[in-house]
Amino acid sequence: MSLHLVKWPMLFLSLTMAASSMASQVKDLKYGTILFDYYQQNYFSALVGYEYANTKGELKHNAEDARLLKGGMTLSYGLPNEAQAIFKDLLNENVPQDTANKAWFYLAKLYYHKGDTYQASRNLARIQGHIPKEIHEEFNYLATLINIRNKHLNAAQEAIGVAAKGSVYEPYLVFNLAVTQLANDQQEQAQINLERVIQYARRHAAEEFAVLADRAKQALAHISIEDNDLLAAWQQLQSVRTTGLYSNRALLSYGWTAIKLNQFKQAIPALKALNKRSISIAEVQEAKVLLAHLYEQKGATRSALKHYLLAEKAFDGGLSSIKSARKVIAGQRIPEEFVVNLEAMMDETDWYGSEPSLDYNKLTPFLIELMSSNPFHSVIKELRDLYALRNNMDFWARQAKEHMLIITHRQQGWSSKGLQHFIKKSEGQQTQLELAISDLRLHTMTLDVKEQERFSALLEATDKDFTYLNDKLEKIKAIKKPYQQSERNVLWAKTLHHRIKSKLIKINNMINQLENVMRIVVNAELDKHQERMTYYLAQARLGKARLYDQTLNSIEDDAMRNAGAMK
Repeated sequence: MSLHLVKWPMLFLSLTMAASSMASQVKDLKYGTILFDYYQQNYFSALVGYEYANTKGELKHNAEDARLLKGGMTLSYGLPNEAQAIFKDLLNENVPQDTANKAWFYLAKLYYHKGDTYQASRNLARIQGHIPKEIHEEFNYLATLINIRNKHLNAAQEAIGVAAKGSVYEPYLVFNLAVTQLANDQQEQAQINLERVIQYARRHAAEEFAVLADRAKQALAHISIEDNDLLAAWQQLQSVRTTGLYSNRALLSYGWTAIKLNQFKQAIPALKALNKRSISIAEVQEAKVLLAHLYEQKGATRSALKHYLLAEKAFDGGLSSIKSARKVIAGQRIPEEFVVNLEAMMDETDWYGSEPSLDYNKLTPFLIELMSSNPFHSVIKELRDLYALRNNMDFWARQAKEHMLIITHRQQGWSSKGLQHFIKKSEGQQTQLELAISDLRLHTMTLDVKEQERFSALLEATDKDFTYLNDKLEKIKAIKKPYQQSERNVLWAKTLHHRIKSKLIKINNMINQLENVMRIVVNAELDKHQERMTYYLAQARLGKARLYDQTLNSIEDDAMRNAGAMK
């Protein structure tokens, strides 16, 4: 089956209309438990469950589905080469069409994330018949992204209007298409698509779509600025929300646009809103100096000097915070704690409106832009997976130590002579106890009837205990030779324990390497903040000195005029 990317929209429609309405049925009990862990995103347990079930032959009906799942989870663990081998091995066998289509899709997705759009398109083209319902929207999304990446923009436009219409991916595809159209000088079509994104957000009240609409409005505003239509840009920026992910850039752009339109009073509220936010935000740093400069240009010397002084103080504090942040990231366990708690911090803190409230407030405010980058998130994800693997290996290392204690105890067990001595000693103790119990039984016969009834239950329980112990002793007597740990088993156990130790060392080395990468990347981001703050601090001090000079000159001029008047 040959397929050109330009003709994909026709393929989208036929595949979507024929998509299977039934998901894969769970026929093997163990496959159901693997699926449960998979949907809980507990991939490690799911992979362990798969390997165990596969070894025990418990996947008779869902074997191909389980292998496909394994490939997907391996891909999620950032192991593309291993995942690729699984998919290709699966495709070399005679598997159902649905399973093959899923494998081709995951292979295409793998190549796309590797940046190889040519191989991604080739693998998507190998999909035949219909694709499973659970992946057909993702299939359309991926194919359209490849069309956009390859600049087949007309094909992508048609695909979005047909196959992706109404899907959750529609606004993102439209936005990506608009950005690519802008880069290819298709400004008019780009503006139409950006308006589509805004309209979509109005019809679908969800935060993610509102954020996307804010980006679209800012894009339209920048188009207007480039066309020197400042009034249109100003109107677009007025509709961007003043809170959220892209509010800082919108407020700063609004302020600059108002200044260029000589609407100084309109610029001040936007700059004041930014002025209250965290000094770690680049737009806030620029706004602090710009606000003071705006007052200076208006002739409001006192307000300008006040804001220059406040800006200087804020930048000094920001530079001190960067110094503290460097100490934090240099801490031994900070990368692990930071990675493990990243989701909680992102959920609970409004990074864009105020200082964060958690323990990482010395570090995280400076990483807003870094957190939104895919490479940084890749490092975070890989570290998180490695931490989970290390915790698991630490558990098995503790189990190995306990296992070795058991083996050592068995190796130090009884000899035949020692066993006979134990039996003889136990028989002597048994005889002594039987005599003592007989004496006690005779003694109870001298008591009254009520007292005898009270002791009868105790003696009956004692008889049962003696019967149990006698049975155990007879079994020990039947042992001809004490158990000895097989040297082969001991060697096998020691080999496994050594593997656990070596794997743990390997994992720790990988963690150290990635933590160093993370520290380098974070410190590079802190360098950018420090350089920018140092620049704006110099601007604030320059503005302050300029106003002081003007004030002194004004005082001297007044003094000279007064002296002249007195003469």
